[in-house]
Order: sequence, then structure tokens, then C-alpha cells
Amino acid sequence: MSGAACEREAELAAALARGFVGGELEAHAADCPGCGELRLVAGALLDERTQAMAEASVPGAGTMWWRMRVRQRQEAAARTRRSLLIGQAATLAVALALVAAFFGGEVADAVRHFAATVRVSTPLLVALAAWAVLAPLAGWVAIRQK
Repeated sequence: MSGAACEREAELAAALARGFVGGELEAHAADCPGCGELRLVAGALLDERTQAMAEASVPGAGTMWWRMRVRQRQEAAARTRRSLLIGQAATLAVALALVAAFFGGEVADAVRHFAATVRVSTPLLVALAAWAVLAPLAGWVAIRQK
């Protein structure tokens, strides 16, 4: 391409994208080396695009329905895996807290201090423990059902 850009290159590119180049712009492209090169290259690319769009096959309704169902199943499985992962993470956190509480040390002191300052009630702890046990089980059941 030439060193200086022509001020009508943008206009020519827009006309090529529309698919119609007027007589005056065509005459300018014939005289201007930069616009002539743009006309040659962009015209060839746009012709290729038009040909590819005309040759593209559109899948049938049955194929599209099948693809949609497969995608729905994959998304449902991904949601189930995420919820199962959350349940497993909660279970792991409870297990680590229990290990720290049983085996003592600074971690147990920190957990005891936290529990003393938060004032967690016994029914709430029982509910959280039940949830931590039942959440992974519920996730497993959800994955196994179809």
C-alpha cells in the first residue's frame, strides 16, 4: 500500500461492505493506488464471505432440538457438580474444625475463642452439621437421577 492514506478509503470500505460501489467511487478507486488496492483485497474477501454464506447449510429442526437437549443436560450436570462441590467443601471445613477441636493446639483454641465470641446455639450447630452431612448425599442423588 502507498505511504499516505487516502481520505476516501473509509467511504470505499463502507460501500464495499454494503455491496454497492457507486460510479464516482469506482472511478476514484481506479485512479487512486491505495483505494485500488483496498478495492481489490476487500472485494475479494467480501466475495468469499458472500459465497461462504450462500453455501452454508442450515441444520434441520430435529438436529437443533437434539443439540438443545444435549446442552440442557450438560448445563444441568454442571449445576449439580457445583452444588456438590459446595457441599463437599462445607463437609471438609466441618471435618477440619472437628479434627482441630479433638486434637487441641492453637487451632482448637482459636476455634473455641471464635465459638465463645459468636455465641452459636446448639440447635444451630446441629442444623449445620446435618446440612453438612446431607448436602453431599443430596448432590450424589441428584447426579444419579435422570
